[in-house]
Amino acid sequence: MKINRIYLRPNTQFSQQFNAWANAHSMKVEDYIDKMEEADNGIDGLVIFNENQDVDREVGEIKSLFDRKLKPIHNIDINGTLMVGLSNLDLWIERNRCKNVLFIASDSILNNPNWERYLLNIK
Repeated sequence: MKINRIYLRPNTQFSQQFNAWANAHSMKVEDYIDKMEEADNGIDGLVIFNENQDVDREVGEIKSLFDRKLKPIHNIDINGTLMVGLSNLDLWIERNRCKNVLFIASDSILNNPNWERYLLNIK
């Protein structure tokens, strides 16, 4: 992945698992704390992992904030084709020149067996 910094919501199971992946790949990780300030300043884009396009309320609120700020948003349905999802993520990052990206998902995604496949194959 051609990004400089990953942002994650603190204190979520998804963030803990994604943080472990990022550390294993020597990527810089920061907590996403102040929604308004960070959407304006440091974060270039938003990646949402979901199941069948379903998102919880908090993820939806963050997505709306990025929509209002005209920041690029990319949705990855983990029930879709793995290679297509990963290729589209790489293209989205490159096309939008995103260097600092917020990755979010509902914690329920961790129960889906496809999540582990995605996590193991993200480069």
